[in-house]
Amino acid sequence: MLQNEQLLIKKQADYLFQYLNPSVLSIFFAISLYMLLLWDFTAIRESLLKWYFINLFILSLRSITNILYQGKLIRLQSLSWIYLYILGACLNGILITLLIFIIPEQNTLYFTYIFLLLSLMLVAAITTLGVMLQAYFAYLTTIAIPVTIFYISFFNEQYLNHLYGYILLALFSTLSMIRFNRSLLNAFNLELTNLQLVSQLNQETRIRIHTQDELSKKTRELQELNTTLELKVKDKTNELESLAFYDALTQLPNRTSFYNYLSRTLKRNKITREPFALFFIDLDEFKTVNDTLGHDFGDMLLIEAASRLQSSIRVDDFLARISGDEFTIIMKNVDGEKHLASIARNIIHSISQPYMFHETQALISCSIGIAIFPDDGENANTLLKFSDLAMYHAKENGKNSFNFYHQELYERKAKKFILVNELKTALNNKELYLVYQPQVHCHHETIDSMEVLLRWNSHKIGPVSPEVFIPLAEESNLIIELEDFVLKTALTQVKYWNQHSKQQYTVAINISRIHFQRKDFIQKLQKLLKQLSIDPKILEIELTESAVMKNTQESIEKLNFLKSLGIRFSVDDFGTGYSSMSYLKHLPIDTLKIDQSFIKGIPSDKDNRAITQAIIVLANQFNIKTIAEGVETQQQLTFLKEIDCQMIQGNYYYKPLSAEQFEAEFNISGNTRTA
Repeated sequence: MLQNEQLLIKKQADYLFQYLNPSVLSIFFAISLYMLLLWDFTAIRESLLKWYFINLFILSLRSITNILYQGKLIRLQSLSWIYLYILGACLNGILITLLIFIIPEQNTLYFTYIFLLLSLMLVAAITTLGVMLQAYFAYLTTIAIPVTIFYISFFNEQYLNHLYGYILLALFSTLSMIRFNRSLLNAFNLELTNLQLVSQLNQETRIRIHTQDELSKKTRELQELNTTLELKVKDKTNELESLAFYDALTQLPNRTSFYNYLSRTLKRNKITREPFALFFIDLDEFKTVNDTLGHDFGDMLLIEAASRLQSSIRVDDFLARISGDEFTIIMKNVDGEKHLASIARNIIHSISQPYMFHETQALISCSIGIAIFPDDGENANTLLKFSDLAMYHAKENGKNSFNFYHQELYERKAKKFILVNELKTALNNKELYLVYQPQVHCHHETIDSMEVLLRWNSHKIGPVSPEVFIPLAEESNLIIELEDFVLKTALTQVKYWNQHSKQQYTVAINISRIHFQRKDFIQKLQKLLKQLSIDPKILEIELTESAVMKNTQESIEKLNFLKSLGIRFSVDDFGTGYSSMSYLKHLPIDTLKIDQSFIKGIPSDKDNRAITQAIIVLANQFNIKTIAEGVETQQQLTFLKEIDCQMIQGNYYYKPLSAEQFEAEFNISGNTRTA
């Protein structure tokens, strides 16, 4: 049974027993009072006794049903209370009829009961008059006729009429109870309707509350999801911002962040005119570390270098990594070049300390260029360009140093730029040509070899020294194109001379490290020799010590292969580079060329004499021919002969000769041949 239905039954019981009992007592109090006024004590006695037992029965019935209901031993439907009451009324009628004829008359006892019960009924009437006033009038109206009939029958002392009166009383009492029951049923139905409405409203309320709870739950879930998404978006934003403005490896500000900071600094300092310095730092030979020790080692080195740089500057200075091995520092509150130079030296010292990772040690250095606002420039590109230019000047001066930007550097850079652009068109404009410098046997002064040298006579600039344009060609990778031109032109020329001369000449051609280290160098050279039908024996390749010592094992393999073809090999400018004794043993060297820087000082410079003599003695021990470059005086020639130098090259005998001059000098018939 639903909870609402149980409440309804309980309320119906309250209506029956709380309102019906007092109402019945009040009704029969009115009847007894009426008979008392008529001084008909017999009728009073009979009436009181009858309704006393009726009331006693109803009270007993109420107590029993309440006990049963509270004990939950019965489960009655809504209308069962009404049926139970009607059944009780019928039983009361039977009991009343029996009592009328059984109980004897005892006036004293009756009068005691009369006044006691009248007092009780008076109290009951007073207590319920306000509550059931409408019910009293309904009952009084209903019982007026049966009461009249009852007393008419009673005064005539006709028992049969008494019986008729009781039957009529029972009939009209039943009708009165039915009416009362209908009133109760209407109240019950109204109550039931109200309860159903309340129940429905409660259900809707519960549904609404449940829906609101669900909505609240969903709202909380959405809020939590929104919070989570906001956190993820914030994290992702921070991550993207970090990627956008910070270097992933070193966690330093990146190039974008550097430009932003530099722009803000320029904007502020253009107003205040306070100077600041821009340091451009490049790690020397970092690519070599990466190539030899691996990128993992290189990454760890960069992280450590960044940490050292950070420790070398002040808190207010701005450090950024703008590319692979390049860093910049924006340094405010500067106190002149002396102060900046001191900071630069500290940075160089810190970077040059050994790096140790996984029991492997590496040594690197750095080159620093410094530009100052506003003296060197007032915009970001100018300051960065000039500090970069100063840094490259430091590298050109031997690396592991610093350099301030000066106007001469820009002028030199601009001149270099112009030269490179002119050099790119020099071949097509036929501004490049070859000269040949004979190599003379020291003792019998015969000639069977020469070194070919490249010259440039620009239509716009005029003659340009090889010491100027050869390094430029190497920096701009034009050197490969130039050396291809030299190889083809020189081999073609010497082949022609050998065909038209009794003397068979060999030609020494300089090959740069960049060209020699290329994978296709041997293949290209073989193809050229085959194309020109050149005997490889007339070719001698000159390499510097640095070119040979770069990737030593690979260089040995290449040189051995070239040696197997018949090509000769000489080391140029010996004594100025590594000068390692071990490669003299392992490399297939035919000739050592003593650099002219040692020849210039002899015979007066005892150190140069000692070095030159040591080189010659060492070469003779390995059966390697020696050539002294830059011989210009008789004293130099005499000393070289004394220490057993085998060949001489220099202006003392011959300056570099054009092809026409060479043919004329050595009586070679025919015309000069060009590639």
